Parts: sequence; C-alpha cells; structure tokens
Amino acid sequence: MGERMKESSLVKRYARALVLAVADEAEFRRVQAELEAFLKLLAADRGLRLGMETALVSTAEKGQALEIAAAGLGLGDKTLKFLQTVAAENRMAHLQAIVDGLEEAWFVAHGIEKVEVASAVELSPPQRQRLRRNLEQALGRPVAMKFRLEPGLIAGLRLARGSVHYDFSLAGSLQKLRQELAGDK
Repeated sequence: MGERMKESSLVKRYARALVLAVADEAEFRRVQAELEAFLKLLAADRGLRLGMETALVSTAEKGQALEIAAAGLGLGDKTLKFLQTVAAENRMAHLQAIVDGLEEAWFVAHGIEKVEVASAVELSPPQRQRLRRNLEQALGRPVAMKFRLEPGLIAGLRLARGSVHYDFSLAGSLQKLRQELAGDK
C-alpha cells in the first residue's frame, strides 16, 4: 500500500470516528468550526504547530498546550478530546486533511447524497427547495446541495453527483447539437 493510500485511509478513519462521536448536525457543525479555529491558530503560530507535529514533544506537554489553546479558543470537550487523541497518536500533521474530510464523512455516515448545482442565474429559495425535494425523491435519500453560478450555461442547470454529471443547460444542448451536426458531415 502506498504512502498516499495509507494517509487517505488514516484521514478517513479519524474523520469517521469524530463524526460518529457527535450527537447531531448542530454539534457536528460546532466541532467542525472549533477545529477550523484551532487550525487557524496553528497556522498563525509556527512554534505551536511544530511542537504539536513532532514526536520530540511529550504527550503531556502537547496536552498542556492543547488545554491552554482550548481555553483561549473556547473549544468544547469533544473537540479537545479529539485533539488530544490526535496529538497523543502523533497524527497532528494530518489534522488539516482530517478536518477537510469531515463533511464527506458526515454525508457518508448519514446517507446524504452530495449534489453540486451550477446555474446561469441565482436560484430563489423556493426553486432550491423544489429542486431538493425532486432530487431527494429521485435518489431516495437526503440531499446536500452546493450551489454556484456559471453564467456560461446561458440557461438551465448542470448537476454533479461525484463523477456523474447531468447537463440540463442551454449551453449543453447547443454543444450536443454542434457535435451532432459535425458528425453528419
């Protein structure tokens, strides 16, 4: 197994463990925000980051540093315990990747389908709700949607579920027409 796969597996394991330890989405979002705040602290304090990432600093010293940081940042008990575990197992160098993987771990653990929605114009709240209802009905599971504007679509939508893309845009229709016409020559 390559180093990259080992890291990916490790990151997923830690993210999943944290996701399974929280009670609900509100607690998940709070812990996620607290971890982001801690990462900002690490980014701002090179000495702290190096101390947390090296095996040369004892677990007890890392624990003391974490307690001081937790008090200063107002971190909750679950966040502190998670950081203590990560530090004790000398995995602090992977914390950014773990935090980056939390949302995906949350979706997987709760059977939520992630759908990216690109539209030429901003969708109104009722349009977003109707799209969510239709997608949840079609997919048979809860859906989390991420929206972005893409004026080049001209009109319509482009949906992406992982590597599967659905193009319901005027730009996509024109592209298909161009391909069909070019193929007829």
